[in-house]
Amino acid sequence: MASSSPAPTGLTQAEVAERIRRGETNAFKARVGRSYWQIIRDNVFNLFNLVFFALMVVVIALQDWSTAVFAGFSVVSNSILGTFQEIAAKRKLDQLAALAAKDIPVYRDGQLTAVPIHALVKDDVIPIEPGDRLVVDGRVLASDSLEMDESQLTGESDAVFKEVGSPVSSGSFCVAGRGVMVATQVGRNSTINQLSTIAKAYKNVRTPTQRRISAIVEVALIAMLIILPMLALAGYLHGLPLLEIVRSMVVFVTSIVPQGLVLVAILSLTIGAISISRFQTLIQRVNAVESMANVTVLCFDKTGTLTRNQLRVSQIIPLNGRSLAQIQADLRTYTTSVGHLNRTAAAIAEALPTPNGERPPAKLREIPFNSNRKWGAVVFADRTFILGAPERVLEGAAQADADQARTLAAEGLRVLAFARAGQPPSDGHLNGTAEPMALIVLNDQIRSDIHETLNAFRQQNVALKVISGDNLETVRAIASASGILIRHAYTGDQLEAMSDPELENAAMNGDLFARIEPDTKRRIIAALKRRGEYVAMVGDGVNDVPALKEAHLAIAMNDGAQIAKDVAEIVLLNNAMSTLPRAFEEGKSITQTIYGTTKLFLVKNFYSIVLILFVGFMTLPFPTSPVQISWITFGTVNIPATLIAFKLIRPKFMATFRRDVLEYVIIGGTISAVHLALLYTIAYFGAGQDLNAARSTLTLFIGLLGTLIFWNLHGVELFEPRSLIREWRITVLGLALAVLTMIVPFLLPDFFQFVNPPPLLWLLMAAMFLLTAVMIHIFTRNRHLIQQMWELFKP
Repeated sequence: MASSSPAPTGLTQAEVAERIRRGETNAFKARVGRSYWQIIRDNVFNLFNLVFFALMVVVIALQDWSTAVFAGFSVVSNSILGTFQEIAAKRKLDQLAALAAKDIPVYRDGQLTAVPIHALVKDDVIPIEPGDRLVVDGRVLASDSLEMDESQLTGESDAVFKEVGSPVSSGSFCVAGRGVMVATQVGRNSTINQLSTIAKAYKNVRTPTQRRISAIVEVALIAMLIILPMLALAGYLHGLPLLEIVRSMVVFVTSIVPQGLVLVAILSLTIGAISISRFQTLIQRVNAVESMANVTVLCFDKTGTLTRNQLRVSQIIPLNGRSLAQIQADLRTYTTSVGHLNRTAAAIAEALPTPNGERPPAKLREIPFNSNRKWGAVVFADRTFILGAPERVLEGAAQADADQARTLAAEGLRVLAFARAGQPPSDGHLNGTAEPMALIVLNDQIRSDIHETLNAFRQQNVALKVISGDNLETVRAIASASGILIRHAYTGDQLEAMSDPELENAAMNGDLFARIEPDTKRRIIAALKRRGEYVAMVGDGVNDVPALKEAHLAIAMNDGAQIAKDVAEIVLLNNAMSTLPRAFEEGKSITQTIYGTTKLFLVKNFYSIVLILFVGFMTLPFPTSPVQISWITFGTVNIPATLIAFKLIRPKFMATFRRDVLEYVIIGGTISAVHLALLYTIAYFGAGQDLNAARSTLTLFIGLLGTLIFWNLHGVELFEPRSLIREWRITVLGLALAVLTMIVPFLLPDFFQFVNPPPLLWLLMAAMFLLTAVMIHIFTRNRHLIQQMWELFKP
């Protein structure tokens, strides 16, 4: 498709209306995260709820209204609130995504206009340019060296040349050249909506904490399915009434599965995504919120991140005795003949004098610029013009020309070589046949806020690595001027000659990588991942797509290629990396919220399960009732977890999940379970085997335990008086929640089946509480035993 070809006419408005009437529209709606059905299914119709609701049917049939109300309230309210909160958050995220989505250019009534994706109809005529991702299937009407990447459809990474009449599929994207297509399949009939391999691209990859929580829930569900029948059988063999057996099963189910934890984790991530949007940062996949907290390495190009990406030609240097006027004329021929003006070619075209009306010669064909060749060429009948990287274009030329290009690049300038050849390049290789005509020098201003931005990343202990396709000297100069300390730098040729272990070492030690091709960029990311780094990649072009896919966290610029935004979890709406440190900080805050609520829920679940097992081994009656445990948990676990989820209170910083969450759960849960079992046994026999008295004593003690765990979570230690004063709000809040929760059974003893323990049991409770606090304090500071336990799991 030559630049002088007439513009396509496209459909008329009447023809569009007719196709809409026939239903031949591209029914597409931007979607972020899970569908409405998935939200309802996961919140309401999960295995835990199905088992619990079955037990509730029995409880209601037996008219045990107190158990139905208190045990059912927590689960039902969690499910309903979780569903409505997540649906509301999803709608907000969908609105943000729709605002960020770009319309599709289309020819209608002879004019090029932009319409939403869903407004496309069959037979629409659509232009194709580099970076465009096709959203409908079609047939090529015009091609100017059009190359399409169909790797998402076929798995083949090589670009496919498309001629007039060639089919093109939705899901593929343009890597070079340009063209025009007519839509042949839209909506549900298009490839992207039919192929399951494409559908899988929308599946969220879970973050480390999500995987841990999912593993805990899965193990708990398996344990529930195994132990629940055993619990029913034990009750039957002991001759317990059906209602008492079902009550015990209800307590066990609500104790073993941390359903509230899953709800809080999802809500925290969703609320975080909406909060981060305030920083001009669109979260396209909710789990990216936590990913930001895990990032240890941030990789990015210099263009558009360190610089403003506003290229300007500062100098044209003729070579081999040519005049500037002749060079300008040849450059004008080149720029007016290429199928697509990228930013570099557009900057050159803007710097040239206004043409005097001469027509460019007829173009025979074009070899589009791409990141692998690092040059592009336009072939005419009597000559070929070539524009690209000096080290490729000047190969075999005079050493002085190459030296001059390197000297300019070392000053932080971008340098291109312009050359001509008598014959077109064969097999896509120049082979030293090009005759240099000029060096073109471009500059790009460094962002004024880049020093502050990079320092913010360093304060968060995020390692910075510049990966660029530009010349080493140019990138080094700009990176250094931006405040990046370059200790080790590598070129693409050096990396490609390395073995995998050598490449891993270079990826870890290097701060700057220049003249990097797309697949080498991907290999750098993969090498960092193998070394245990959590890698984020910022990109904006087609050449960044392989690396974006490989990274743990893909970040794209809003003005970047559509395919780059499609594969990214995060889109920077203002095209500035300066918003990322604040977004990362918000991500860390959300992760602390999830860690804190996980700690609260899991300690309670851990000691509840171990207590039930201990009591079962001693063949004692079930240690608690649904009403008592539901109420005490609501006041000392659910309310604090909700306050944390909505950021009304903040837990003490937790660096790692294993040490600060999991180890505390094991230590605190085990010590608490032992003391609970001991207290229950003494209370049961000490009260003349009065089950209500023993359960009441245990319920009050669980309230005290909840206060202790809540304090520990926020850095308040009972045996460190300064912490009680320093965090006096947390101290008071913990006491208030405990008192208000524990006083209600005293006011409604019949409803809660509550018996006020005798003075000796109150003294025993106080002693046990202090002993529990002492032991948790000691064992969380001296972790020899738990470290020995981890040794058992090492290979």
